[in-house]
Amino acid sequence: MSRIIFILVLLVVGYLLLKSWQRRHDLTQQHKNTSGKIPNNTRMVRCLHCNLHVPEHEAISQGGKHFCSLEHATQHLTKS
Repeated sequence: MSRIIFILVLLVVGYLLLKSWQRRHDLTQQHKNTSGKIPNNTRMVRCLHCNLHVPEHEAISQGGKHFCSLEHATQHLTKS
């Protein structure tokens, strides 16, 4: 009887370890697929309102001026 319980405990522990490994592996793969890497040749521009540097393709550009968000663009343009 004790051998059966021991084998069941080993099976449960093995199952839990396998599920843990699969979950970790899936998260690693998901992170690799969705990592927000910026290409090396991306030009960074500075927000005129808060001086934050953002990639040019993510910046809001108005009249040759760059902003990190639409809110900062409107705030800066209403000040002027």
